[in-house]
Amino acid sequence: MKIQKQDIIFVVGVSLVYCSLSAGFSLVSTILPDKMVLLNPIENGSLSVKEIVGHFIWGAVAGVVTLKLRYILLGGLLAVIIDSDHLVGLLHVEGIPRMSHSITFAILSTIVLLLIFSRKDYRLAAIVATSVLTHISYDMFAGGFGFPVFTPFVNKIIDLPRTDWLVFEISAICIVGIVIFIVTRKESEKIIKNDSGR
Repeated sequence: MKIQKQDIIFVVGVSLVYCSLSAGFSLVSTILPDKMVLLNPIENGSLSVKEIVGHFIWGAVAGVVTLKLRYILLGGLLAVIIDSDHLVGLLHVEGIPRMSHSITFAILSTIVLLLIFSRKDYRLAAIVATSVLTHISYDMFAGGFGFPVFTPFVNKIIDLPRTDWLVFEISAICIVGIVIFIVTRKESEKIIKNDSGR
């Protein structure tokens, strides 16, 4: 597995857009009901090395299933970058904490990134969609287990059993695995069809 210049450009581009989406999505929380004072992520310690490394490893594990370095790196980076939703706390405003830790954000970010980078990059879609699962998995493993999973439709923090971290991680790995199986199969069929047409 080698990384090339185009892979680096792709990973950086996707990461920057994803970071912007996460922070922007969290700004919406300032106009929603059920707000609370958001904590400053620097004072709160949510930007620790342990958090960053843990999230990266959890995301990269799901990305390994792709067998492509660009998606392994993206899996790790997106699982970290999703926490840019904490940056809204620097504004000392009221809002819904962890807005990007939701199903809505997973769907929205997947659609936006596919539209920007490639409508048919299903590997990217799988990594983006499951980055919320891998991120929540590590948060649960590390001790945090309340998330606004259904925001902005239900703006309540849903408490999840801490022991379910493994279910979230395995779900992410399975989703990526299923997508990779389907994509690889279609690519193989296309190659066989092209070879037989000669």
